[in-house]
Amino acid sequence: MKRRVLYPGRFQPFHLGHLRVVHDLLKRFDEIVFVIGSAQEAYTCHNPFTAGERIEMIHYTLSREGVSRSRYWLIPVPDINKPLAWTGYVLGMVPRVEAVATGNPHVAGIYEWFGLDVIEIELYKPELYNGTRIRYLMTYSDEWMERVPEPVVEYIIGINGVSRVRKVCYGVFRGGANGGVCRD
Repeated sequence: MKRRVLYPGRFQPFHLGHLRVVHDLLKRFDEIVFVIGSAQEAYTCHNPFTAGERIEMIHYTLSREGVSRSRYWLIPVPDINKPLAWTGYVLGMVPRVEAVATGNPHVAGIYEWFGLDVIEIELYKPELYNGTRIRYLMTYSDEWMERVPEPVVEYIIGINGVSRVRKVCYGVFRGGANGGVCRD
């Protein structure tokens, strides 16, 4: 039986911190099951990209990285705003997994309650590789490009994603150049 790990996230957008986690997980597991959270939401500052767009970002990046398509699953799951119920829902939507990878203690506790092993992700340079911060940079500068894999840069530019982020996020962020706190 293949060893699988669940990797839930919104991936708004998929960034270099996510990619580092993927490479670490692929050393320990045969397959990664990505859960693309908040799949029902798009065109907001918190979730500017559709679930399909996030799936493509991840797929194009992993393809360019030489990761075989047989090593990962990409499953969009909408929110239901009930953490325990959502976790059970997720586990019913994905192939059988033996562990979950997360850097969020709240999420870890819920999956432990469901009996899964938890792989605690050590966030890689979270001051740089953070979706909110990257969306902030997209809104006000071009510095975001160095924080995401090249295929994600190409993809976002190709769908006019920067323009979208600027439209939905302008005025949503508060704080200065080092702030970038999303109010949505």
